[in-house]
Amino acid sequence: MSIKIIKKHSVNLLLPVALVMPVLTAAQTMVTEDDLLGDIQMVHSVTHMDQTLPETPASVTIIDRRMIDASPALDVVDLLRLVPGLQTYFVNANRPGVTYHTLGTPYPRRLEVKVDGRSVYEALFSSVEWNTLGVHLDDIDHIEVVRGANTSADGSNAFLASINIITRSPLLDKGWNLRSHAGGNHIRNGSLSYAGSVGEVSHRTSLSFRSNDGFDDFGDTALDDGAETITFGFKGLWTPSASDSLEFKLGMSNSNIGVGTFVSSSPGIGTDPRKIDVQYQHMQWNHLTDEGNKYEFIAYHNVLKMTDITQPVSLYGALSVFPDGHPVKTALLQLPDKVIINAESYGRSARVHTEFRAIFNQWDDFHGVTGIAFRNDRVSSDTLFDGLGSVSEKTYRAYSNVEWTATDRIVLNGGVVAENDDTGTFTSYRVASNFRLAENQALRLAFNRGYRAPTLLESNQVSNVRYDANLILDMSVIADPDITREKLSSSEIGYTGSFANSSITFDLRVFREELRDVIDERREQYPDVDQQINIRDNTDTISVEGVEWQAQYRPSHKVLVHANYSYVKSGGETLYRSTPNVEYRDLGGLSPGPAAGLLMSYMTDGGVSLSTMVNYQSPMTHPSGSKLEGYTRVDLKAMKKFSLNNSPAELSFIVQNAGTDYFEFYESNAFKTRYVIGLKLGFP
Repeated sequence: MSIKIIKKHSVNLLLPVALVMPVLTAAQTMVTEDDLLGDIQMVHSVTHMDQTLPETPASVTIIDRRMIDASPALDVVDLLRLVPGLQTYFVNANRPGVTYHTLGTPYPRRLEVKVDGRSVYEALFSSVEWNTLGVHLDDIDHIEVVRGANTSADGSNAFLASINIITRSPLLDKGWNLRSHAGGNHIRNGSLSYAGSVGEVSHRTSLSFRSNDGFDDFGDTALDDGAETITFGFKGLWTPSASDSLEFKLGMSNSNIGVGTFVSSSPGIGTDPRKIDVQYQHMQWNHLTDEGNKYEFIAYHNVLKMTDITQPVSLYGALSVFPDGHPVKTALLQLPDKVIINAESYGRSARVHTEFRAIFNQWDDFHGVTGIAFRNDRVSSDTLFDGLGSVSEKTYRAYSNVEWTATDRIVLNGGVVAENDDTGTFTSYRVASNFRLAENQALRLAFNRGYRAPTLLESNQVSNVRYDANLILDMSVIADPDITREKLSSSEIGYTGSFANSSITFDLRVFREELRDVIDERREQYPDVDQQINIRDNTDTISVEGVEWQAQYRPSHKVLVHANYSYVKSGGETLYRSTPNVEYRDLGGLSPGPAAGLLMSYMTDGGVSLSTMVNYQSPMTHPSGSKLEGYTRVDLKAMKKFSLNNSPAELSFIVQNAGTDYFEFYESNAFKTRYVIGLKLGFP
């Protein structure tokens, strides 16, 4: 692995580490008898085995319950700003984007996102619709973010990284809970939940409502990107025996979201309402044997229905953009006028997934997991798959991950996955060696070779504007019939360590990632109205290198400090067009560059929690977005827990972006200061 980036940018990369390490070292000497011993954090998402951080073959960020309570976050995307290397941004006020290191497009792909192991990656968008997760922050136990490719455990979607949101067990709650937030941007959030039991089944049922008005209008352009979402969720747990448990979940949501297309040269081209209905059913059976082995069976069903509403466009209305006498306009005016873009367009995505895995723990020095999975995705859209009806794909996956403690100081990890879909069979793998430097300190060397198959959208898209069945006016986007899999080779050097009874932790990752045959769009000549067509194909070659670290200090239940920093540099080229002449374009300048975050929280003797969250992003250019200046965002939170008529209560006051305005993704998206009041009431 090349680590020349450390030499070239040593001051820029390592200065933040130099600033933090003396603080951590000094803090270690200040630990007293009040220190918490700290629970050993176990990670499950990297290999599907429970591992300590020094044993994992990848870098991991764990956002636990204490960090969630301390942060001024209002949703999951806000929380993810605590993860180094992870980019979070808002294409519209209610259409967030999350990606790792690079490729932050309006619909970012290559990132697996799961809720309790259920993938919420939508085949229709080739992305995640974050508004439909149906997860309130109070429902979350912790979040595991695997920073780096995780295809050997989660398959093709985990091409760059993976996120697993683990919700709280129904056993941890009791009675009724009422929660609400209200404030700037006309934020109006509320939820009501009940946790109890029926016989041997413990459950939690919740109903929530979220609403806001989106970003303020941009000049004379009304953005209209507000949203309203109603969500229902149920989670049940049945333990018929000491060795068996059955979890079952179901939920549904209805969202009305303002979405649209914005470009820096002409912000506010259009923002149209989008209606999204989501439902899911999910079950997981766990069986623990006397030898310590574990068997798991997972099955779930996701359905998303989408309706986009826009202004209908007639043929003559579309032709008004052409000057009189233009040959295209003259020819098409010979046809009768009719509507060519309907007021509504529809899309649907459905997934059935089943998976069985066996986890073997009966040996002291060797642990392993092996599993098989089947997934069937089916999508349909009258605008994305013209004339194709519904499109489906069956994917079969078999995987194994092993951990071998070769000596007292060396732990070896290996993982492999074989996947079969419409493109054929392909294999991805990961190998890693962890060297124990001291108690709770380890150095990691890891290498990944991964493949990502084209999604149903990428391999089947046909988007156009028709006059009738025989006449296409404008061919917008089609997929190249020879589109193939993306390839990733990544290597890393990592360090993880904990000190002072785990009250101080530090994690460092130096990486290099080579992406080949990356899927994007190239422009070609085509005999339609504008003489151009976009073709989805393997157009890009990208190299990414950098460093990231995170540090945490928890000397007692009163104090929490979490810091993170990343420096990402990328380069490459894209095939922009091949007709009439071949044209390549440089992909330099799209790197997020330096980014940093800091969360500090202190609990006073009077029970008041005071928190500050600071995030810095250097100037960057978003693909398909705007070139934006860097910003520093400061969020504040004050929270007080108390008793009201012998019932638990909590009052909070949150300030988001306590400073000057900054812009998200497009220069039209101004994030202004927001003040939010929160209230929680419990009725056991």
